[in-house]
Amino acid sequence: MSPRNMAMSALTALAGISMASGAMADGRAPGSLLLFPEFDNQMGTVTVLTVTNTAVDVGDVQVEFVYIGRYGGSGSDIDCEEFNRTEVLTDNDTITLLTEVHNPQQEQGFVYAFARQGVDNPIVHNWLIGNVMTVDGLTAFEYSVNPVSYEGFAGDLNDNGLRDLDGSEYEESPDEILVPRFLGQNADRKSELILIGLTGGARFDTTVDFLIYNDNEEVFSSEYTFRCWERVLLEDISGIFENEFLDLWTNHDPQELLGADDIETGWFRMDGALASSTSTTLSDPAVYGVLVEKIGNRGAADLPFESGLNANGKLFARSNDGEF
Repeated sequence: MSPRNMAMSALTALAGISMASGAMADGRAPGSLLLFPEFDNQMGTVTVLTVTNTAVDVGDVQVEFVYIGRYGGSGSDIDCEEFNRTEVLTDNDTITLLTEVHNPQQEQGFVYAFARQGVDNPIVHNWLIGNVMTVDGLTAFEYSVNPVSYEGFAGDLNDNGLRDLDGSEYEESPDEILVPRFLGQNADRKSELILIGLTGGARFDTTVDFLIYNDNEEVFSSEYTFRCWERVLLEDISGIFENEFLDLWTNHDPQELLGADDIETGWFRMDGALASSTSTTLSDPAVYGVLVEKIGNRGAADLPFESGLNANGKLFARSNDGEF
């Protein structure tokens, strides 16, 4: 069986599981802009993306899908290239698509979708919801997660061609991301963190500060720098996430994890420090992160908890100053 057919077989078998987990919503309201943390079009992987228009008696709405590709064919670096598609949704309409068909030009990155009426005319249409599901056809279902939903307040007020997440055009991003649990990393546990830089844009490298806690309130610091989007192993961010370090070199609680005390646990918070291009440095950038926990060939993910507000996000600049 071909990798694609295997992927689709896995998708069919696991659709019920995905729908069941997706029904446990994170409480977000519908919005005018949806941020999907990842699409993955690599060989043997299928990403299924859904946008639903929950409006009643409002009329047709155009939804623009903006793919920001970090990697192209064979994993080549395509430097946060943009690919756009527009779909029309009627009242109570939904569209579900395979991203490899919708966007055959890119392999990995993130997607945002926003309501518009005509070219370069974003509108307030706070009725959009969605979901993204990733299936690794060679192994197993990986994860399903809802998008980050942004309420819309106005169109492009400053005519900069960007979707400003500033509390005026759309609601702000969180100031801090809180991840309530990670398992100590080892040969069997290889969790990954999806990172999205929401300030500066395609020409900016974003540095994120981490505070990492073990299971006994002991805290350690680290940082990581990436360009626009990255999916990185926790252990590549810092050795603090490794089970051996937490066990041997920290003042951990030997009674935790309850029922499996050989597995170390912790949690972490992350905050944008700086975003820099060749000519501009921006402080306190907005970032988003989603942890994909992996044990063997199985994965699970959920949106993180959030704290505070950050009005510095823009989707998605391509200039050296991060403004256009």
